[in-house]
Amino acid sequence: MQNPAPDLSQLKDIHLPNPIPEWPMAIGWWLLLAFFILAIIAGIIFWQQDRKKNQTKKAALWLLKRQYNDFKEHKDKQVFLQQSNQVLKRYCLEKYPHAAGLSGKIWLSFLNRRSPKTFFKDDLANAISQGLYQQHCEYDAHALYSACINWLKNNKPIQQRESFWVPDTTHNGGSHD
Repeated sequence: MQNPAPDLSQLKDIHLPNPIPEWPMAIGWWLLLAFFILAIIAGIIFWQQDRKKNQTKKAALWLLKRQYNDFKEHKDKQVFLQQSNQVLKRYCLEKYPHAAGLSGKIWLSFLNRRSPKTFFKDDLANAISQGLYQQHCEYDAHALYSACINWLKNNKPIQQRESFWVPDTTHNGGSHD
């Protein structure tokens, strides 16, 4: 005996469940969205601070390069010495305001302490500390240019507060000149 075929006319259409709405999102998605927004805001803030921090350095490097090119054209060492010192002072005016008024050996000591890779020695030390106050100072202009560039690129602020006067131990009694 054969089974009679079922009557399909009595079946109802298949009803799918209602779709799950995308909104409102679950709390985990809100937290993830908030994290990404905060990360983007923090990235923008850090980028702006880094750009502002390096803006002064870039301007000083550009100015020093321009003055060195002028020196190569005019060959006036005394003017280049004054201009190089002026660039360093202008940079320090923004980054180390307390150092802008330094001069002589104290200025030289300040410069040497602020950069682990650049030291103004020998004729450059004399030029930076004393040559500005002389009619004519003999030094290597290219070496001064390189030292100033390196100093600008490598100077590091010191975290702790320190005195600007460093005793000169080459004289008796460590007196200050």
